[in-house]
Amino acid sequence: MTESTVNPLVSIIVRTKDRPKLLMRALRSIAAQTYRPIEVVVVNDGGCPLGAAELRSVLGDVSLNYLPLEQNTGRAHAGNVGIRNAKGEYVGFLDDDDEFYPEHLGTLVASLSGSECNVAYAAVEFVDEVLDSEGTRVSSHLKGTFATPFSFDDLLIGNYIPLISLLFRAATLRSFMLDESFELYEDWDMLIRAGEAAPFHFVDKITSIYYQRNDSQIAFKSPPEVLREATVKLYEKHRAKLPLGTVFTMREKLYRKDGGTAQKEDRLRELEVRVAGLESVAHDLRNILQERDSYIQSIHARRGWRLLTRYYRIKQWLLRLIR
Repeated sequence: MTESTVNPLVSIIVRTKDRPKLLMRALRSIAAQTYRPIEVVVVNDGGCPLGAAELRSVLGDVSLNYLPLEQNTGRAHAGNVGIRNAKGEYVGFLDDDDEFYPEHLGTLVASLSGSECNVAYAAVEFVDEVLDSEGTRVSSHLKGTFATPFSFDDLLIGNYIPLISLLFRAATLRSFMLDESFELYEDWDMLIRAGEAAPFHFVDKITSIYYQRNDSQIAFKSPPEVLREATVKLYEKHRAKLPLGTVFTMREKLYRKDGGTAQKEDRLRELEVRVAGLESVAHDLRNILQERDSYIQSIHARRGWRLLTRYYRIKQWLLRLIR
């Protein structure tokens, strides 16, 4: 019996647009996986033409499902196209500008196959990278790691689990999908819904690299007001899940999680946007609580007036009897 008949197929969805050189690097990291069999679903979201033959030459024995979209439809829609077309028992994502280490898929498949969990994720390196105009690396340095065990409350506060670090059972992923009304944070929204259903299994091993490039990533290109609106929209959608204590203490928790580097501009920008979003929710919650307290007080006031009226009536009746 060959390895491919023993191991379940894993599908990796790669959304891409106008970054062919980075895409090839990402695909090479998939081809270098120690695990087989693998299917790569490349969704070209209205970007520059890509040669399927060149993609296959990079992937080698990894099968390719290339899906070019005629026009840009957004990250969520492109992701859903990939999910619907994935054939694997397990499904993961790799952004076209990030990379897997060779043990990534083998580690996560072993984690899921040995447990009842439907979602697993591993630790991720966070690397600052500078590219030249041709897309060639000029410099890079390690900024830190994403290596935090699963906490649903923490996930509500901020998305600390990069999408590339996760592997889903296909049926679980299809039961949630990506909300196409989100232009930003569609992955965070989906993880909140999936995490509410069941906790994720965390593997404390670095298996992928998340690259940050301020000039090419959507979160850094978006104006602050766009990020603010996206954050508020997400918190509005999930406000019922936010415990009141979490809302009022989130600023302290975010700065504590930052490990003392909150003074850096990029982190501060992210924190302030998220704080503003939660403060909006907190304001609404305070109003709701005030309305509730006012209603309770009015009930007590009405009951008190009725009791006082009854007392005077009884008093008058007793006085009449005495006389």
